[in-house]
Amino acid sequence: MTGRLPFDPKKMKGAKTDQRVGDGGDTPPSSVLRDSGKPNPMTVSQLASGIDRAIRSGLPSTVLVEGEISSLSHRTHYYFSLKDEHAVVGAVFFASAAARSNTKPEHGQRVIAKGRVEFYAPSGRVSLIVTSLRPVGEGVLEQRYKQLVEQLRARGWFDPESKRPLPSFPRKVAIVTSKDGAAVQDVIDTFARRCPSIELLVVDARVQGEQAKGQVSRAIRSLNANREQLGLDAIIVTRGGGSLEDLWAFNEPEVAQAIHDSTLPIVAAIGHETDTTIAELVADERAATPTQAAMGLSPDRAALIEQLTSLHNRLRRAVAHRVRYEQQRLHQIQSSRSMRDPREVIAVHRQRMRAIHDRAFSGLRHHIARERSSLDRLAIRLTRVQPAAVHARRQERIDQLAARLERVMKRAIAQRREDLEHTARQLHAIGPAQVLSRGFTLTLGPDGKALRSVEQASPGTQIETVLRDGRIQSRVESDSGDNDPRLRAPKPVPRRTKRSGNRDDDQSPSLFE
Repeated sequence: MTGRLPFDPKKMKGAKTDQRVGDGGDTPPSSVLRDSGKPNPMTVSQLASGIDRAIRSGLPSTVLVEGEISSLSHRTHYYFSLKDEHAVVGAVFFASAAARSNTKPEHGQRVIAKGRVEFYAPSGRVSLIVTSLRPVGEGVLEQRYKQLVEQLRARGWFDPESKRPLPSFPRKVAIVTSKDGAAVQDVIDTFARRCPSIELLVVDARVQGEQAKGQVSRAIRSLNANREQLGLDAIIVTRGGGSLEDLWAFNEPEVAQAIHDSTLPIVAAIGHETDTTIAELVADERAATPTQAAMGLSPDRAALIEQLTSLHNRLRRAVAHRVRYEQQRLHQIQSSRSMRDPREVIAVHRQRMRAIHDRAFSGLRHHIARERSSLDRLAIRLTRVQPAAVHARRQERIDQLAARLERVMKRAIAQRREDLEHTARQLHAIGPAQVLSRGFTLTLGPDGKALRSVEQASPGTQIETVLRDGRIQSRVESDSGDNDPRLRAPKPVPRRTKRSGNRDDDQSPSLFE
């Protein structure tokens, strides 16, 4: 599609003659049109020359055009279209100009192209000859494509876990495409060549334009709803190549939703190998071409025949080997000694049974002896723990303890009696009666307590003197004990060391010894 300006003859009246475009020096078109009221027919070359003059006179020599790049192809030069919402203009970016430019054309890129408009008469095409490019930003469709890709990726529609496996041997496959396109014929031919037994169901749907998204999505949903009645195993969604806008129906959310909701596995092959649509990303399998999509769902007949032949040969060899093995076994059995004379086999088994019987009998006797010994040990242990035996042992122990207790008590009583007699003798030796019998006296004061100092008996005090054979009452007349040398205290006698024996530790010499 190329954009064209309407032809205006008025702009050609003052135009100069230009021999560049298909003009062989013929009569100018203005003179041809001006003839006694009736216009004369023009040649194609004359019309092309007029169009070229009109473009040259109606447009400046250099123009700046802003648009989105689409339908890009690159051989030696760059050929593409600049488009907006309402029009498309073809453009050429020659290799010499592209080498001087910092910006190389990219599909979907929004640019400002600088160049001149020319009409190429041999093809009848108006083109923008680009001399330089300046990027503006991504195109509208490219932006929408990227936004939708990010949304669906966030939902997990591209995850490998959500993909359904393709059937290995499908019986029937539906093809959603245009029946007039080349893609459907490629798919049919591939299935016929690889596996003609697979039945194909072609569902005609528009693959380009406003109605394409609705027809494709409805076809996918209808095939899933009737998959049991139709006996379908998989779906192929395909079409040939084209520009981004030509393939845009397969970037619509409606088609992506139908593919994602499909119960049947879907193989998508949209456009060329370099084209990637959202339908292909959501599908269970993406194929670069329609032929590849058909190959992914159809087993190769030649490969299957080769595989079956190999399996058949392997099975035949295995059966032959097994038959030979069993024949050898049968021959060995027939030639064995047991088959020649069964009595030898019986004798061998009889010997084996006798050996088994002897081992069993010997083992049984040994087991019985072991169990009898165990029972004897248990009987001895039981005898030891019988109540009468336990009572006898306990009574014997009690008698022994009673005898020992009696002996210990007798020794303890004798020892205590001896200690008591010794203590009595000591008390008798140091008792007051024995002291008085040796000539000593005891003086008691008025209160009946012993007097130990003359200071306790002042003159006139009534005292009582206790003798061996009686008591004497007297009165103190005077106390002159300090001047009597006989009453002086004797020198202290050194304390003797403690001797071993039964004497108490605090015992010291006294007048009672």
